[in-house]
Amino acid sequence: MIDSKTCARIAGLLLILGTVPILAALALWGGPLQSPDYLSLMSANRLNMSLFALTVVAMGLACAGVGIALYPVLKRHDPGLALASMGFRLMEGPLQMATAVGFVALIAVSREFVKAGSPPDSLYQSAGAAIKSVNDWLSSAVALPFCIGAASYYVVFFRARLVPRWLSAWGLAGILGNLVASISGIVGLLEASSPVHTMLCLPILVQELALAVRLIVKGFDAPADENVQGR
Repeated sequence: MIDSKTCARIAGLLLILGTVPILAALALWGGPLQSPDYLSLMSANRLNMSLFALTVVAMGLACAGVGIALYPVLKRHDPGLALASMGFRLMEGPLQMATAVGFVALIAVSREFVKAGSPPDSLYQSAGAAIKSVNDWLSSAVALPFCIGAASYYVVFFRARLVPRWLSAWGLAGILGNLVASISGIVGLLEASSPVHTMLCLPILVQELALAVRLIVKGFDAPADENVQGR
């Protein structure tokens, strides 16, 4: 059986892989997606956009893996919340995969758009807008299973003192902002790329990175193996 320190390090690494690469990809290759002329720009930057889609796939796998990595430790303190944490975070994988497929479809539409001579007011713009809208909706929807899964492990962290309570409380507070952003995006009140949406998601983003470093460097505070023996 994998010990608690190894579980903590794996979870910390996956938290970083689920956050840092996609932020780098957005900074390096996300520009065309925000431009009104995104079809032309995506066609001209097909390699970069393909790498962006692969980064989304990697993010989905990493996020799904967090729940699996934490489960052996969490189940020793609360089997129900451990299962909820793993199950909901696993849901992020397929949703992110669907988002990546959407980006690949956008690349295909952009290529056909340019081949056709970039005609104005054509079906290519309508198809691109529809795919982009679905991807934006998925970007908001994927936060729902994340919020439930993350809240589950933060409750266990707080109760069992697996990490400092201030860090768990920060996580729970940050999830509230992310939840507001997610629901607002789903019902169309906020765009996923809007500054307000970003500000609502920023606290949990920073907190998850802080948690990742804490888990990699120090692991869990509670002696989980001893807790099992004492039951």
